[in-house]
Amino acid sequence: MAAAARPRPGESGALRRLREAERRRLSRALHDETGPLLCAAGLTAELLRNTLGAATPQQEELFAKLSAALEAAVASVRRLSQAAAPGLAARHGIEGALRLLAEAHGAELCVMSPPRLPTAPGEALCELVRDVLLVQERGAARITADERGVRIEAPQPVDQEMEALLLAAACDAGLEFSQRMEAEAAIIELQRRENA
Repeated sequence: MAAAARPRPGESGALRRLREAERRRLSRALHDETGPLLCAAGLTAELLRNTLGAATPQQEELFAKLSAALEAAVASVRRLSQAAAPGLAARHGIEGALRLLAEAHGAELCVMSPPRLPTAPGEALCELVRDVLLVQERGAARITADERGVRIEAPQPVDQEMEALLLAAACDAGLEFSQRMEAEAAIIELQRRENA
């Protein structure tokens, strides 16, 4: 990796603050705007259903499908809102945070044992996993967690610019970041440093 690809000193802190502010905004918008709109749509559909009187079997089936779709959308918005908010590991623990991230990004998750990390590196680990998943196609990644950290198998590696940012953020948190290609998959590992 070229030295020019590394962020300037202080840049990772500014980037982190910007990233957290944007995630808070998105989480708040999902929770305070989109979620209530979907709930209102569900209530309106139920009110509409009640005005029909004796509904036909076909109408009942359509209302059941509409109700199920709206409930699934509300659950998805709730999950995305939680996954987008900063402080995910602090609120759900590392294993819970990884589960939420996997669900939100359609990734497969296998937890051999939760990573054993102090609070700050644990939070950073979850942020880094989120960042890696953001650049992958939905549902394309497989995450494996053990006591040392996380391994992500993905169809594509992160680009050089993102790799430099992830490397700097991992280093700041006392973690190691590595990526390599194996067969048809990019293997991205985030682990605690041996001497940390």
